[in-house]
Amino acid sequence: MYTKQEKLEAYAEWITFAQSLMDLPEEKWTGPIAEGKWSPRDIVSHIMLWDKYFLENAVCPMAEHRPMTLKNQDFNEFNRDAAAYGLTQSKEALISQTVDARQQLLEVLQNIPEAEYAYKYEDTLSVDEYLLDFYEHDRHHMAQIKGYITATA
Repeated sequence: MYTKQEKLEAYAEWITFAQSLMDLPEEKWTGPIAEGKWSPRDIVSHIMLWDKYFLENAVCPMAEHRPMTLKNQDFNEFNRDAAAYGLTQSKEALISQTVDARQQLLEVLQNIPEAEYAYKYEDTLSVDEYLLDFYEHDRHHMAQIKGYITATA
């Protein structure tokens, strides 16, 4: 994953994965992946809401060369709220929102010149760092869900 396009293609893999969950039976969609853990629905909601948060507060500001509006988040509270949000959505709606949020991020990221990817905005975050962190975050959750689906097959 070296060029801008390779980075964006890797980051886009979440879309295909999320769409594949449409075929997941409801009991697996809503069942915890392990005791005391989230369900696939909770994980999808979690990633979607983080995508929206970073789009609005980091990625768009970086693309537009304006100050980021990131604020210290209580991650546990944000994640609890994300899981609660997922409970209010149908599987179809949540997956659609997830795909839309990631596509919006990809569109904005595509429009940032590759030469700016390594630049640290406000000495805090670069596009490269953002993509690497969330690529790894996606892979972590995708592996959890895949393991759960395999174990419950």
